[in-house]
Amino acid sequence: MITTQNLLIRPYNLEDSESFFKSLADNREHLFDYFANMIKVNDSLESTKKYLEQKEKDWQENKSYACGIFLQENNELIGHISVREIDWRVPKGELAYFIFKKFNGNNYAVEALNAFKNWCFANKKFNRLFMKIAEENTASIKVAERSGFANEGLLKKDYKKREEELTDMKIYGYTEDLKLVRTNSQNADFASLIVKLDANLASRNGDMQEYFNQFNKVDAIKHVIIAYINDSAVGCGAIKQFDSNSVEVKRMFVSEEYRGRRVASQILRELENWAKELGYTSAVLETSNVQIEAVALYTKTYAVTENYGQYAGIATSICFKKQL
Repeated sequence: MITTQNLLIRPYNLEDSESFFKSLADNREHLFDYFANMIKVNDSLESTKKYLEQKEKDWQENKSYACGIFLQENNELIGHISVREIDWRVPKGELAYFIFKKFNGNNYAVEALNAFKNWCFANKKFNRLFMKIAEENTASIKVAERSGFANEGLLKKDYKKREEELTDMKIYGYTEDLKLVRTNSQNADFASLIVKLDANLASRNGDMQEYFNQFNKVDAIKHVIIAYINDSAVGCGAIKQFDSNSVEVKRMFVSEEYRGRRVASQILRELENWAKELGYTSAVLETSNVQIEAVALYTKTYAVTENYGQYAGIATSICFKKQL
């Protein structure tokens, strides 16, 4: 289940059959150009039930992932999105979606496409998604481009529109390139990420966050790593001297929509490499016991140690140490 500001994106179940069948019927002309087969195989309520049963089976067998797009406010079905033709050797898959006609013009397509794309990369570890879009379908081309998909070329006479007219299709692809940049705390992208980090910590740590804030000043940190995915700043981390032999890892954060891609572990590794280059032999860090993802990350390569310095006696703090 995927939630966004306005939408709920989830796998279909049999209870969706009636609304799915009715919405397809009401949108037959709107969808028939590019989803003719879906319209044909859902020509009755009974066939729709079989169709959704098959989609559930395909999901369980990892053959395809099909979801309904629903409004959060009233759980109304407004569209469909799926990834199919999956090649797990890469892995890659073809993404397709539509929004029912009366819900067009609300940016729901971009919102759903971005969220589903992120889910595919974070949860199913895709390396590539692609879409085929007719040259004349300018609205869908704009949605693809706004969602980070790049035009990769033209497939001549690749699709039969309405199962009759051969149509040229543009292919739009999405991949992710991670870049780690060494900088300092004066970097504007770092400042933006820290705002998100502090908001996240405040929501988790409650009143205790005011105590922790005094130890998280970033005005003069010289060693900062920022992670970029396709030129968007998505995560950060920093080190500062702890003692003559050690650094303290600080301000580790990855934006929620980019979690699950091993970004944090790569930031941490780069910080450790930088510390070794600077002549340090160990690293320490602290996190809260409510930071479940952080605890899981650090436990892989760090050993829990006695709470140090300002964290001594703080029951919610967990401190770690590692020899570099």
